[in-house]
Amino acid sequence: MKKRLGTFAMAMLLLAPMNSYAIADGTSADGVVYGSNLVPNGTFESGAISWPNWVNIQIGKEQPHGQEYALKIPAGFGITGLDFGAVEPNRTYRFGAWYKFVNGDPGANLKLTLGKSFSQQLDFTNSDGEYHYVETVFTAPPELFPSSNSNLLLVKWSNADFYLDDVVLEKVSTDDDLKKEAISPSFLHSTDNAETTVDLEWEEPQGNPDVTYTVYKDDAAVGETSDESFTVDGLQSGGSYNFKVVASKDGQQSFATNSLNVHTSTPLPAAPSHIYPGQIGVGLEGIGGRGFEFADAAKTLRQWVKADGSEGVQVDANGWPLEDAATVFFDHRPVAAWLNDIDDPFKKFPDISGVYKLQFKGQAVLGNMDPSSPFTVENQKYDAPTNTTTADIVLPKGSGLLFMTFKQTNGGVSDVKLMRPGYSLDGKETFTKEFLEALQPFGTLRFMDWLSTNNNNPAYPAKTEWSDRKLTTDATQLIQDGTHGVAWEYVIELANRTGKDIWINIPVAASDDYVNSLAKLLKEKLDPSIDIYVEYSNEVWNDLFSQQAYNKAAAIAEGGQEDSVLRLHTMQSYFDDPNDADYTPAKRSWTRHRVAKRLIEIGRQFQTVFGEDALNTRVRPVLSWFAIIPDQYEDMLNWVSKVYGDPKQYFYAIGSAPYFNSSAASDAASVTEVLTAMQEDSKRFSSPDGSKMSLIRLADQYGLKSFTYEGGPDSGGGSTINVENRIAAHRSEQMGDLVTYDVGNNFLDKNGDMFMYFTLTSGYNRYGMWGATEDIFANLETPKYEALTSLLGTDAQPFQDVEENHFAYEAVKALYAADVLEAGESFHPNRALKGSELKEMLNRLAAYAKSRSASAFAGYAAPDPGSPSVSREQLAVLLVQAYEAGTGRTVKHPEAMVLKDAKQLSEGTLDDAQSAVAAGLMSAEDGNFNPKQSVSRAEAAVALARLLEYVR
Repeated sequence: MKKRLGTFAMAMLLLAPMNSYAIADGTSADGVVYGSNLVPNGTFESGAISWPNWVNIQIGKEQPHGQEYALKIPAGFGITGLDFGAVEPNRTYRFGAWYKFVNGDPGANLKLTLGKSFSQQLDFTNSDGEYHYVETVFTAPPELFPSSNSNLLLVKWSNADFYLDDVVLEKVSTDDDLKKEAISPSFLHSTDNAETTVDLEWEEPQGNPDVTYTVYKDDAAVGETSDESFTVDGLQSGGSYNFKVVASKDGQQSFATNSLNVHTSTPLPAAPSHIYPGQIGVGLEGIGGRGFEFADAAKTLRQWVKADGSEGVQVDANGWPLEDAATVFFDHRPVAAWLNDIDDPFKKFPDISGVYKLQFKGQAVLGNMDPSSPFTVENQKYDAPTNTTTADIVLPKGSGLLFMTFKQTNGGVSDVKLMRPGYSLDGKETFTKEFLEALQPFGTLRFMDWLSTNNNNPAYPAKTEWSDRKLTTDATQLIQDGTHGVAWEYVIELANRTGKDIWINIPVAASDDYVNSLAKLLKEKLDPSIDIYVEYSNEVWNDLFSQQAYNKAAAIAEGGQEDSVLRLHTMQSYFDDPNDADYTPAKRSWTRHRVAKRLIEIGRQFQTVFGEDALNTRVRPVLSWFAIIPDQYEDMLNWVSKVYGDPKQYFYAIGSAPYFNSSAASDAASVTEVLTAMQEDSKRFSSPDGSKMSLIRLADQYGLKSFTYEGGPDSGGGSTINVENRIAAHRSEQMGDLVTYDVGNNFLDKNGDMFMYFTLTSGYNRYGMWGATEDIFANLETPKYEALTSLLGTDAQPFQDVEENHFAYEAVKALYAADVLEAGESFHPNRALKGSELKEMLNRLAAYAKSRSASAFAGYAAPDPGSPSVSREQLAVLLVQAYEAGTGRTVKHPEAMVLKDAKQLSEGTLDDAQSAVAAGLMSAEDGNFNPKQSVSRAEAAVALARLLEYVR
């Protein structure tokens, strides 16, 4: 419908109170055609708002503009937003709204964001209590796709009552624009790109006229076609190009399609020639996910609800229902299956069908709570003497949900077990064999998600106490009545079962008693050969997590004291906002200092329990922060150095999370473009000036190791835009090459010390494709998983006589990877170690250590090369000398390590023997060191591999 501007302005005037309108100048011209309003419910006249009700938002009949309803934000802060689409590139739009402030000063704006970077803003500045109209006219950016994110964000901060009404976003089209529209192609995207070519496709005009298309590269025409596809060749490898397509017919040109930026691919460098045994660990997905960790699926049942699906069921002290109830045992369907909005075009999820063995105390009629959970119940029996019911639950193929009701219970049920297919009700197997098999290649397991570390804390100054922890007797290991995280006993059991080192996260609000009690439990129950990496919470810098707010509040409270050490040696980071009066750079520095201080305190508590020499040997504190801000790590380490002393006396390593992501890829990127963007991202952060290399150098400077606490490919974020191609990229063979490139070439081969991959398992959806595998039952041969195992050298066997089941296998492999040993037909593991052999291995180890860091590895006394054998006490002396020379640390209070056969030691070697045991370099079975016993080559390999881990 055509309208003149004057008519539109007059309509606005008639709807507004007298003297209360304000229209921006120069917004349009005669002869324009106004389209329909693109803002859903922009008039609010239905009274049902489609804008999210975030903070302090109301819709009502009070003082609307012209019609019945208006949006209102009462006095004080308020914020709301709206996502929408359908904005086309290169078109002209008018964006406007009516507003007023009542009883106060102005202070609000409405921001329109299109795509990744374009925005327009309406500022609301009049405060006379009357409605005013404000608008702006703009041309939409050329890079928009149909799926590009478009949103409105309304923020109000004044103390006045604020009203908003009749929000409008309309396309403004002239007669000439309509002619262009009729022949305009749309949605230009690439279907593939290589080193020198890009394949382009687009959609024909809606009216389907016969047109000629001209393809432009960087605004220069490169070809014409009558098809809706074109291949551009002759490009440079690793180049960045902008493409667009314009149609023409009978002398009339169309609007250009969206502008498409494409990066041609670059060949990856050769994979590292080395292997890195023990230097790649893995994070475990939160329990109840694709890890299928427990043989008893009931260990991760969801909190009980009433049998009709409503909440509020009564439970006993352990969380078992005292009335008829229902629970979801598991839901492994693709994300959003309940909304019929599955991200994965192939709808992949593991086959978990089969016969589950159910057992519980009490009686019940078992039922199906959801038609999409089509299980059947067979062989149900009740044993009166034991008050126990058993049954077979048969889940057919294609089912991922088990939502079961327990009715006619006469007082509820308890002690529910649901053993997965192939596992018996005797409960002898805690973990599934598939889960244990998948963990086998990795040296360290990080339990951050198992422990529900994120958003699991009270508000400051409350504490998390030891009594708050999850127990093995709880009805579920998932969240229940405020308890989060798996029971620590299961962490210990898994570590002891697999022999893997553990990386644990201490709750941000943990009291000293909590830390002390945890340390005692680990000291008592954990295999003494297992090392413990200790991190204070997780990403305490990240304001998406409540632990950030806790630490911030605690730091400001502590730093507010005049004698607080947090106030010393503050530093402004380039990431700090100097204009924030409430959260100044000094206070931000306090929050970093408190993280370091709290980790030191936690380390000391563990040291008290485990022994003076356990710190930085068996107990290994890792100082983690934000990967892209190396200067904030420097702030923490500099502060520790000046307040406490040398950081390496308190910390074992610094940790970061250098993910490589696809955020630079366009909203319609092909699979190859997604991969190309991720390759460039890894390269950028691994450049000599990149944050990854800066942190490796910083760790070397302070004599610390450089770890990632998390890392790997990241294509999540929650957006559904182009999610199909992002998922496909993560399943491609090229993704395996990228994992090798990022973890191997760009971290371990650049002197990074340990890479913790995030995560072992996960589903693939809009929130991320994190897992090395998405199907632990059927597919450990994914490109990601195989890339990691290849870097670890899982299949490497340098010597025929040291097979995978040999106790020295991993140690021999680690020494081979560090060029301390040369591969050969035989290692002769049982033969006594000669002095000449020990001298050569120590010299090779010293050369390797010196090449990896600036620290010197010298000062140890060379063994007698003519000795036909080396005794345990001789090896201990040399190991301790090399340890102290290579790490700059001394073993403290070795006398605390009591050796029953100390009298058999030669004069002057007792301290070294005790130190070697205290540092974990050697062992003393049942307290006996056996000092005169000859060392076998296999035993020496284990000791030297342990030394290598410290001095690497």
